[in-house]
Amino acid sequence: MRLNVHIHKIKSIDDLTIALPVDKGLYAITGQNGSGKSTIVACASRAFFRMKMADYFGAIEDDAFIECELNGITRRWEKKRSDTKNLTDYWAHSSNGKMEINGFYEGSLIFGNRFRNTSYEKMRNLENANPKMLKEADEFIRQNLGEILQGDSNFYEKIWYVQGEDVGLKGGYIFYYEKKGKRISQFHMSTGENLLISILNSISIRKKERDNIEKPCMFFLDEVELALHPSSLKKLMTLLTQVSDEYNYAIYFSTHSIELIRGIKPENIFYIERHSDNSLEVLNPCYPAYATKFLYDHSGYDRIILVEDDLAKEIIRRILKKESMMNNKLVHVLPCGGWNNVLDLADDVIRNNLLGKRASICIILDGDIKDQADKYRKKIHNSIPTNYLPIKSLEKYLRSKLVLSVDHKLYRHLTDYIFQQKSLAEIIDEYKRISRYDWEKDSNGKTFYSLLNDELQKRNKDRAELIETIVDYLFDQHSPELISIIAFLHNQLD
Repeated sequence: MRLNVHIHKIKSIDDLTIALPVDKGLYAITGQNGSGKSTIVACASRAFFRMKMADYFGAIEDDAFIECELNGITRRWEKKRSDTKNLTDYWAHSSNGKMEINGFYEGSLIFGNRFRNTSYEKMRNLENANPKMLKEADEFIRQNLGEILQGDSNFYEKIWYVQGEDVGLKGGYIFYYEKKGKRISQFHMSTGENLLISILNSISIRKKERDNIEKPCMFFLDEVELALHPSSLKKLMTLLTQVSDEYNYAIYFSTHSIELIRGIKPENIFYIERHSDNSLEVLNPCYPAYATKFLYDHSGYDRIILVEDDLAKEIIRRILKKESMMNNKLVHVLPCGGWNNVLDLADDVIRNNLLGKRASICIILDGDIKDQADKYRKKIHNSIPTNYLPIKSLEKYLRSKLVLSVDHKLYRHLTDYIFQQKSLAEIIDEYKRISRYDWEKDSNGKTFYSLLNDELQKRNKDRAELIETIVDYLFDQHSPELISIIAFLHNQLD
C-alpha cells in the first residue's frame, strides 16, 4: 500500500507526484540542496498532521494544492479566498472519507514542534516550575536518550515533563532532565537533546496507541543529522529499525547523511533529481552511491567496479571470489542504479579525481543496453574500461525468464527454494490478468517484480535472498556467456 502525494506549486515544487510505501521499514528521501526534500515530507505529513500552512509554506500561488490519497480515500488542501473585498487567503480542506493513518512529523531545526507560542519571559519562568506540576516521563525516553547520545542508558537520572497548557504554552510537552540533583529545562538542552527527546516522546505516544497494528503509521523526520553526531545517528537508526519492525512503522528521513543512506535498502531510497528546466524526477530504487554522489571514502581501495544493481554486484562478487582475483588487493563493487547513472558517476569521479592516485575504476553494465551506453559514452567522452554482463536487470531478467520465454530449470529452482507457498504459477497468472491490456508498459519488468516482492515480504524473505538464489543457478549452469566477463576482470585486476 502507498500514500500517493500530489504537490502543485508549493515552494520550489511546480508539480510532483510521489508514491510513498506505508509498509514498515526505514526510507530516505534525498537529493541535492534545493531539490524539495523538506517540502515533500512536510506536504506528505498532511495525511495525518494539521499545520498552519502559511507558517510552513509562506506565500503561494492561487492554484496551489496538496493532495494525499491512501486506499481510495483522498484529502486535499488548496488555497481559497475567504473575502473578495479584503482578499484574505486561507487553506480549504476537502475529503471523500476518513483516511486511516497515524503519524508524526518532526521538522528539525526550524519547524520543530517544541517551542511554539513562547517568549523569553515564559522560558525563564519555566526554570522555576513548581515541582508538583512535574510528571515522570516514560522510561523508554530516559533510557534511549542516554543510550543514543551518551552510550549510557542511565546517564539521565530522571526525565520530567509538564503539559504546555499548564505553563501558558499552547499544546505539547516541555521536558526536563535531572542530573546530580540539578534540573535542566528543555529550553537549555542542546539541539541534539531537544530533537531526540521530541522524537522519542512521539514514538512513546504512538506505541501506546497502537491498538490496531495494521493501521498505517508514518514518521517523517527532516534532516535529523543536522543535530546529531554520526555515532548518535547510527544508534538512533538501530532503535528506529527495532520499533519499525515491532510496531509496523514506516519511517522516512529527509536527508543528505551518508550514515543514514548507507543503512537503507535501494528500493527504500527516493532520490529527487531537479533538472535544468526546474522539473523534478523521482529515482527509485536508488543506490546509496548515486544518492550521495560518491561521497563515500573509497580512497583505500585498489580497484572500484561500478555496476548497475545488486544482481550485477552479486555476480561480479562471485566471479572475483571463484577466480581468486582479490588476492593481495582491495576491490569494491559498487551498485549505482541505471546505466546512465553509472556512466555519469564514473565521469564525475574521473573529472574530479575523487579516488585519489591509488585507486582505479572500471564499469560493468547490463548487456541489454550496450548500444545505448556506447552512444552515450561517446557523447560524454567516457573512455573508462567498460564491459557488459550477459544478463539484464533483475526485474527484466525475471520477466524474460519466467513469463516471456520460460526457463524451466530456473522456474523450478525458484519454486523449490523461494516460492514454496504461493506458487510462481499463481503470481504469473495474476500478472497476466493485470497486464493484459498494458503489456508493453511493463517492459522494465517492475510490475511483475512488485508481485514477486509482495510475496517475498509475506514470507519474511527479501530481494537479497532472491538474488543469491538466481546467482547460484547461473553458476550451477556454467553459463558460457560468463567467460567474456571473467576475461575482462582478469585483464583489469591481474
